[in-house]
Amino acid sequence: MKKTILLTFLILIAMTGLLNAQIYYDFTLPDLENNDIKLSTYLEKGPVLMGFWALWCTPCKEELKKLQVIYDKYKDKGFTYIAINQDNQKSISKVKSYITSQDYSFVVLLDIDKKVIEAYGGKPDEIPYSVLISKDKEILATHLGFKTGDESKIEAEITSALGESTECEPKSETKPETQPDINLD
Repeated sequence: MKKTILLTFLILIAMTGLLNAQIYYDFTLPDLENNDIKLSTYLEKGPVLMGFWALWCTPCKEELKKLQVIYDKYKDKGFTYIAINQDNQKSISKVKSYITSQDYSFVVLLDIDKKVIEAYGGKPDEIPYSVLISKDKEILATHLGFKTGDESKIEAEITSALGESTECEPKSETKPETQPDINLD
């Protein structure tokens, strides 16, 4: 009886995880020059980090600064950073001048109707929100919010997606994590 209850419980936990799992969704959005940009075009080169942000969001602006540095460091290795703006129709005209004034070189797209952020499990009023997607179209990580120091974790995830190791990651000497033994008797 205990085995059946435990097995049922484990199946329910697994199913809940699958229901909450995010899936890849291809999309096309306009950039700052009103060119249509398709996500899958960038995934052909390597992993993509999508960062959802808005001009009114102070942590978003800090994240953009930090991710410009990371983008510059890994762009030649296939990494792409796409900043997807969430501003409304009234403030969208200020986005291009802000990006230009900061001398950002990553891709900036406009998600005016907020469909892309919602498709990736985010909410337009809960940003910054980022999603890291592998070249194989697998969701590797998501982040809600940003504070200084978070860029280290994001960079480690990017280097892992690129197949590199970072200085702070242990080499192969470590044993893989194992699940604790569960006594079913």
